[in-house]
Amino acid sequence: MAKRHPTLFFDLLIFLLLALAVVLIGMKTYSGGSGYVEVRTHQAVYRYALSNDLEVTVDGPLGPTAIRIAGGKASIIDSSCPTKSCTLQRPIASSGQWIACLPNQVLLTIVGATADTEVDDVAI
Repeated sequence: MAKRHPTLFFDLLIFLLLALAVVLIGMKTYSGGSGYVEVRTHQAVYRYALSNDLEVTVDGPLGPTAIRIAGGKASIIDSSCPTKSCTLQRPIASSGQWIACLPNQVLLTIVGATADTEVDDVAI
């Protein structure tokens, strides 16, 4: 019976630990359902907590854009842009995801929460 190479076990163990570290870092970076939605317009930046269900309207150069935050997800439900392609996008919920209405200059971005971050729904 042939002996296995002794470093094969340790190589496999190191590989599995590195894979686990990558998965944990990815989960921490792109965690969904927590944090807040940052809404950027041509005039201001607004932040809304993902934990509060609400509908807001922000103004862009072409007119109003309606945003819905519900169930920890955010989406654009109506806009004054001509193609309205931003309303066809799936709701976003994970840190780093975004939806843009380019003609009306409105950008929604999900920002992950940190332990000391508290959003009070005010303009910056």
